[in-house]
Amino acid sequence: MEIDVNANLILMQYFENAADLKPGEFVLLREGRVIDPLIHGKFTKEHPSTIRISDNQEVLEGDVLVYPKTHQFCFIDDIRHYFSEGEGYYLLHYHTRAMFPPHGHCHHHRD
Repeated sequence: MEIDVNANLILMQYFENAADLKPGEFVLLREGRVIDPLIHGKFTKEHPSTIRISDNQEVLEGDVLVYPKTHQFCFIDDIRHYFSEGEGYYLLHYHTRAMFPPHGHCHHHRD
């Protein structure tokens, strides 16, 4: 994924000001561009490589959530919708670049 020059500048500003962000604020990248507003979510402990967000926010498969506090890029590859206590939420499964080498080599993961 190529990141737009403007998106890169915006991300740099988020990285520099990460201390001012609330925990759980992610920058949404779609097709290399920064999409406003920030996405509020949290990394889930029960499920590895997942972020939970409320379902009033729009995230699509193929989007990237960037966590400015750790500079982590989360490539969204699966979205599941759930209801709990009358509230809807999405569980976003992601991978990081390191798990999928860019040259199409396949690694066999043991689950």
